[in-house]
Amino acid sequence: MLNKGKKIILGMILMSSLIACNDEVQIDENNNNARLMPVETVTIVSDSFDDFIRLTGVVEALEDATISAETPGRILSIRERGDRVQRGNPIAQLDDRMIRAQFEAAKTGFELAEDTFNRLEALYADSIISTQDFRSARAQRDQASAQLTQAEKQLRDSRIEAPFSGRIEERMVRTGELVNPGQPVVRLVNTGRVKIVAGIPERYSGEITEGTDVLIYFRSLGGETRPGNVSYAGNVIDPDTRTFTVEVELQNPGEQIKPDMVVDLQVKRSSLEDAIIVPRTAILRDEEGVFIFRAKVQNGDKFAELIPIRTGLASGSLVQILDGLSEGDEIVVSGMRTLSAGDQLNILQNESSLERANRLREADRPVITF
Repeated sequence: MLNKGKKIILGMILMSSLIACNDEVQIDENNNNARLMPVETVTIVSDSFDDFIRLTGVVEALEDATISAETPGRILSIRERGDRVQRGNPIAQLDDRMIRAQFEAAKTGFELAEDTFNRLEALYADSIISTQDFRSARAQRDQASAQLTQAEKQLRDSRIEAPFSGRIEERMVRTGELVNPGQPVVRLVNTGRVKIVAGIPERYSGEITEGTDVLIYFRSLGGETRPGNVSYAGNVIDPDTRTFTVEVELQNPGEQIKPDMVVDLQVKRSSLEDAIIVPRTAILRDEEGVFIFRAKVQNGDKFAELIPIRTGLASGSLVQILDGLSEGDEIVVSGMRTLSAGDQLNILQNESSLERANRLREADRPVITF
């Protein structure tokens, strides 16, 4: 219970509540025995307040593919690991001598079959040959055409081309090796544009949608920050993690962002204007509620007054106050642990809550981890 003049020892939010005292102390204007306690204070100024969800995500390349052979053959040439290729450029070349010979044979066969069909078609029109002979010639022409198409494809497939522009990150075969259809040849990655993939707890499923604002902190780049927006928000909950997938796409012109980098995300849930916000460390708790020390002026001096408050949203080191404080109030933000209601305040430093909040926001930036 809080008693008049008795020291209050209270814990911070998220810490275990400590035994404290009862009833707000009424300050005695003639109290000459009040202790003079050093504290720091802030004067409340309304501010905007963004409520974030904090997550860890992983970088993935938007284009990352294992390129495989589509026709059998021996590797005549292949790009080196680290080489950059443009879309449509060759990655590897197979020995195409046999394939080319098959193509030439198929081409000759088709030309002969087509010429025969054209001659017989004229004869059929004059009723010189039977329907059966005409249909047989047409079938042979169509079969030769299909064989030529297949030979053309095999010839094209002997040249393995890049399906998109990128960099060779892995090479699975060497010059002179035989490859079969479906056998991996290289891994091609384009990091000019990347995506951040993270899991959002299912309780936020109705709040995070495509277009939601995101701040991204790159641990490996010295805490570099980039803004972004959710480009994809999944509808399916992972039964193991109870999260749904979100993705944020980013341009990466300098390719400093690498696949598999771990990054920290702040995904905006809501944004408030003209909110009363205070440092989390200024708030005290006991079994009877939530309180804060406010400076009350008596005869030109300032004394500690313990008042009940009601908190709202919290983000990082900042907490929204719904009831109990007004703009212009001066509250204690440092020195509360040894402060009792009724103590006289020796204010070592005072600043606006806006200045303190901006410093805390900067300190909250998760350069290493949340």
